[in-house]
Amino acid sequence: MAQKKLKDYFWIWGHPTNSMYTWFHRGVSTITPIQGVEYMNASNLVYNDLGEAVFDKALECELAKDLPKVAWVVEDAAKKPENVTELINFAKEYPNITTVIFDDFFAPSNPNNNYTNYTPEMMAGFREQLHEAGLDMWVVIYTENFRQLGVETIRPFLKEFDCVTLWFWNESEILTDYDECVKFFFEETKDQRHMIGCYVYNFGESKAATSEAVLHQLNKGRALIESGKIEGMFIHTNPAFALKQPFEAVEACREWMHKYGDDLIG
Repeated sequence: MAQKKLKDYFWIWGHPTNSMYTWFHRGVSTITPIQGVEYMNASNLVYNDLGEAVFDKALECELAKDLPKVAWVVEDAAKKPENVTELINFAKEYPNITTVIFDDFFAPSNPNNNYTNYTPEMMAGFREQLHEAGLDMWVVIYTENFRQLGVETIRPFLKEFDCVTLWFWNESEILTDYDECVKFFFEETKDQRHMIGCYVYNFGESKAATSEAVLHQLNKGRALIESGKIEGMFIHTNPAFALKQPFEAVEACREWMHKYGDDLIG
């Protein structure tokens, strides 16, 4: 079996082009999700609609057909289970679609599509349906969700997912509590697969991320990939790339990915 490169473990979390300009206030980004993969020297891609900014799924599936792996975030599946079926049908035509992700599933700020709209039995049903189609079912969880909701609320749902992806919404945790948070995450998800997300913008405090925090996550993540503890990392998000007034942390991330992305792993 050929060795994989570090970039093969990295995914770009893709939003519609320039869809986050009201967050960044740094001018226009014309970087599409597909272009974001090349820009960051990554390999794989997640598609995630953002409010009224939605993807043309048929077009994007065709554009991304040569990428190794593609995932789609599913919305409103509790009320519209046909949204899951739609992605299954696209995967039949595009076999590089490997995964369906439930984003912000434990976030109180997502009341219309978080866990309160589902039951564990519903999630088991979606998982079985996706497995029959050869797809995985992943979920996003934030470090703060464990504190907000408590593990007893989270556990019955969490166990229904194939892979759990951990995100740090608040940058302040990254340099002080990263190892402790990741250790707790592994303990609570010991029977599942793992991914970790990296924001290149500090959404928790609505300001630019620091290069120090982003590079800390990339270096820690690489070690976790090499040890086999996680399957990879997400970089969020293409609308933050190539802005007129670039973010230092984005450029630091890009430099790191182009420096190390072609390193052989394993």
